[in-house]
Amino acid sequence: MPEKTTRWKKFKRFLKRNMTPLWAKRFSYQVFSAIVAWVMIIGVAMYAFTKSYDSIKLSFVDGFTITAHTGAFNTPANSLESLNAAVENGVDIAEIDIRQRPDGTVVMGHDIITTNNDGVEIALVFETVKESSIRLNLDIKDIKALPDLHKLIFDYGMEKRVFLTGIETYQAKTAADNCPDIDYYINYVPSRIKIFSEDYQQKILDMLEKTGGIGINCNHTNASKTLSDLLHENGYKLSVWTVDKEYQMKRALVIKPDNITTREVDMLHSVIDNWGKHKK
Repeated sequence: MPEKTTRWKKFKRFLKRNMTPLWAKRFSYQVFSAIVAWVMIIGVAMYAFTKSYDSIKLSFVDGFTITAHTGAFNTPANSLESLNAAVENGVDIAEIDIRQRPDGTVVMGHDIITTNNDGVEIALVFETVKESSIRLNLDIKDIKALPDLHKLIFDYGMEKRVFLTGIETYQAKTAADNCPDIDYYINYVPSRIKIFSEDYQQKILDMLEKTGGIGINCNHTNASKTLSDLLHENGYKLSVWTVDKEYQMKRALVIKPDNITTREVDMLHSVIDNWGKHKK
């Protein structure tokens, strides 16, 4: 029985028979032209998309904050250098990741801590920032760190200056039990399509009531004005991350979240300061 010829084999046979130097040159030119055209279309669309926001009057919810993502200001992530840079630049909030060493010491760290020498101890973090007014977003990467973290928070009198993120819905009870009196956002992935459904909106509200979260912390791509309005009308907050490009910042700002987390703090301030100045 003859072997079945696949489409890929037919295509390679076609190229072998027809790929003359002239044909190859024309084909390459057409592919290149198509790519350039798509890039130009996307670029123009993004420019128009971004500029359209300038016609919207910018306003903020009460208590709006900007959080410097760990590693902002061109510093190493989860380092004292990053924290000091945030303090020196007068940011509202600095984000750090929370993990535990094998011996139980609570430290800064995004990835799993494998030795008792890795990561900057949170005790040193609190000691470093205690004389400033900066607040800390403690992004929990290891839920087992919460009991010891809670003790450190109160030992250093930081209970009014910290809140938790990174808490999934199934971890909310653990957060409430182990960090009482500390606010926490719920990590959530809201649908920008389902959000228009009353049933889905009620599902979000029921989730927040059940978990005890003060609001939703989500990627900026999943946030919407409808979600923001829903949360604010019901006494909850919206925090979005990680917003590092100008068009992302403009879209996030018109949504009116309570907090924007970014690695590009200076850029975000510039976008706010120059809002609407270039519209024609």
